[in-house]
Amino acid sequence: MKRKIFFIVSLTFFTVIMNAQKTVKITKIPASVEEFVEMRNQIATSPEGGAAMFLLALKMYIEQPDLAKQCFVTIVDRNSLREGNVYKGYQLLNGDMDLIKRQMANNKLIPNSYIKGAKPENNYSVKLPYIYEFTSNRYSGDKAAGQFKVFAACSGASSPRPMSLKRNNRGIWKLTNWSSVLVGIAKPPIDDDL
Repeated sequence: MKRKIFFIVSLTFFTVIMNAQKTVKITKIPASVEEFVEMRNQIATSPEGGAAMFLLALKMYIEQPDLAKQCFVTIVDRNSLREGNVYKGYQLLNGDMDLIKRQMANNKLIPNSYIKGAKPENNYSVKLPYIYEFTSNRYSGDKAAGQFKVFAACSGASSPRPMSLKRNNRGIWKLTNWSSVLVGIAKPPIDDDL
């Protein structure tokens, strides 16, 4: 009887954990902001999808910063924007863009650390498709109310990193807080071939 109860409790706990985990798969890197918006409209219909699109824009920033800046405008909440000439008369708030610039200059591997398969031991190497893993918990909020927090798995950190999102009037989930995903990551081992 004890084994049966333990099995049921374990199965219930496992089911709760599994229900809280979601993955988002990105199969290509957009070549334009229009392609990014088209992809966003398909993927960012959930908080996890919105978070994945932001992480993709962060990855794009390493190779194409000007395009990524446009993409940021399309995936963050309107309250994180100001008037500017980056995309459709808007740009990220100066402090937010400065933080992205500074952190990416310090470590260009941060965006890769959120992609499944990247780890310090392989120098955070990634290839398409990119798979992002997210969890949530009972304190994440209420999706029906239009505000939710997800936690992005990060191979360069000891725990997942929070990202807060808000659903806009068109049903697209956009970031309201993402500063934790810009924090440093574990350094790859040094290859000492001397």
